[in-house]
Amino acid sequence: MTDNIFRLKPFTIRHGEAAQKVGTDALLLGAWPFATLPSPPLHLLDVGTGTGIIALMLAERFPSANIEAWEVDNAACRDAAANIEASPYTNRLTLHEVNYLDAVKAFASSAHTGFDLIVSNPPYFIEDVPSPHEQRQLARHTEADGLSPETLLRHASGLLSPSGSLALITPSALLPSMRRIATESLLRLSELAYIYSSPNRLIRTITLWRKLSLCEPYIPTHTSHFTLLDRKGKPSEAYRSLLSAFLLDSGEEAEAGGKTQGTTHEEAL
Repeated sequence: MTDNIFRLKPFTIRHGEAAQKVGTDALLLGAWPFATLPSPPLHLLDVGTGTGIIALMLAERFPSANIEAWEVDNAACRDAAANIEASPYTNRLTLHEVNYLDAVKAFASSAHTGFDLIVSNPPYFIEDVPSPHEQRQLARHTEADGLSPETLLRHASGLLSPSGSLALITPSALLPSMRRIATESLLRLSELAYIYSSPNRLIRTITLWRKLSLCEPYIPTHTSHFTLLDRKGKPSEAYRSLLSAFLLDSGEEAEAGGKTQGTTHEEAL
């Protein structure tokens, strides 16, 4: 992996201009095999797409899907546009440079029937100390007037199709507040994955939320646990398996002709 290029098996990501570079969170969400989706989604939305990596991974996984990608930052949009144009999925991906709340308002007055799956790797730094770089602050900090897990949950029902789902990857500490907001927004937690950086060190959750139907019986949340690194500090077998369709292993990288040819499991973590 070079500083500005992140190479995967199906496509290459340029992230030289985007404040938020490709990271493990995006890779996990893009590859996550949601167990409770009623059927393969046909109309998807990636909110805060950044470089476009999650949208591109979903396009690879769901070959019949059409995908919209929303991003407010102009620099990130330039990277995303280049990545989409260079990918095999150009005819199924649409990029919009737009503020999320403005897009929600426009969507409400459209004839759109809703998204089958909405995904987002939203800003997650909620400390009082801001990033020194304004663009990076926009990409990584939760702000009252910006994109946040709470904002995504509050507006999900208006964007989802009747059987649609909202998928988020967030710090594990946010789960209680997200549950509260979801209840207020008439959403139920369909799926919950606890993500550990190493055994017993919880860092993230991946959650899948669906509209609450008063007519359906109680359905328990599908819960799982996933560890990134084994006890030796190496990528776990679960991690390798999850991303096997996207990341090169060391042998494949060597055959491809060197380090710049692909991003390996070790480099991605």
